[in-house]
Amino acid sequence: MRKYKQIQIDVDVSRAIEGQRLSFSETENDILRRIFLKSNVRPAAAASSPSAPERSRGAWEVVYNGNRSAAQNLKAAYRSLLLQIAKDQPDFLSDFSKERARSRRYVSKNPASLYDNSPQLATNHAKPLTAGWYFDTNLSRSQVAQRARVAAKIAKLDYGPHFSICEGGVAI
Repeated sequence: MRKYKQIQIDVDVSRAIEGQRLSFSETENDILRRIFLKSNVRPAAAASSPSAPERSRGAWEVVYNGNRSAAQNLKAAYRSLLLQIAKDQPDFLSDFSKERARSRRYVSKNPASLYDNSPQLATNHAKPLTAGWYFDTNLSRSQVAQRARVAAKIAKLDYGPHFSICEGGVAI
């Protein structure tokens, strides 16, 4: 059992901590531990399934405008990348929602509409992205890589050293 110490911080420091958040389930302690101790501490499990914690696999990072941020797994890295683009480009999610792979949309305002032929997949695989938007998490590594490149194209960014999802320091 960990012992906790209460500290006082001002609003600016709180905002800085929140700016480093990779997922909504990540606690302030998880953020600070990741930043200061550079450890592979996993954030708290996602609220969607408290009994099944997120898997942590590999050394994932998101590179955005040359800044690197750690991610607990590929799904978290993909989500973080989409959120960072959406933060800088307000129309990005609307434009990205027009893209699709066979019978799946990349993002949608309705979880079931992510999966044209199998709306039941939304129960386990449609996850909240940001207010009113959902994304598909039932993806392979190559599918995430392909979607990240489509996101880059829509956002008019070059996929590579300054914008990418990396595993072990190498862009996927």
